[in-house]
Amino acid sequence: MRKFYSGFAYFYFLLATILLMLISLLLLGNAVWQIFSRYNAPGDLVDVSLNGIGLIIIGFAVVETAKFIAEEELLRSRELRSSLESRRSITKFTTIIVIAMSLEALVMVFRANHDRLNEAIYPAILFSAAMFALIALGIYQYLSSRIQPPSTADSREVEESSPD
Repeated sequence: MRKFYSGFAYFYFLLATILLMLISLLLLGNAVWQIFSRYNAPGDLVDVSLNGIGLIIIGFAVVETAKFIAEEELLRSRELRSSLESRRSITKFTTIIVIAMSLEALVMVFRANHDRLNEAIYPAILFSAAMFALIALGIYQYLSSRIQPPSTADSREVEESSPD
C-alpha cells in the first residue's frame, strides 16, 4: 500500500506541476495578447498595461509554486531531513507569497488614481497583509532556530550553502 501511495503521490505532484506551468504560460500569453491587441485601440493603455502586469505577477506566483512543488516533492526525497531544511522550505514558500502579494499591491496602487482614492484602501490592506506575513516569517524563523540547536548535519548544510 505504501508503494502505491508513493507512486500515486509522485504522479499527482508531477501532474500538478505540469498543469501549474501550463496555466502560468496561459496567463503570460493572455497578458501579452491583452497588451498588444489593445495597443492601437482607443482606451487607456496604462490600464491595459497594468492589467497585463497583474496577470504576469499571478503567473510568476504560479510558476514559483510549481517550482517549489517540483523541488520539494519530485526532485528530492519526500522526507525532510532536518529542522533547518524544514525552515528553508517554509521560508521559500512564504517568500513567494509575500513577493506576489507585494507586487500585486503595487500594481493596485498604480491603478488607483487621484480621483479614486477610496480604491487605495485595498492595496494598502494587501500590502499590510504581505508585511504581516513577512514579520510572521521572521518571528517563526527566530523562534524555531532557538527551540532546537542545530545538529551536526544542520551545521554542515549551513557551511555548504554559505557563499565563500
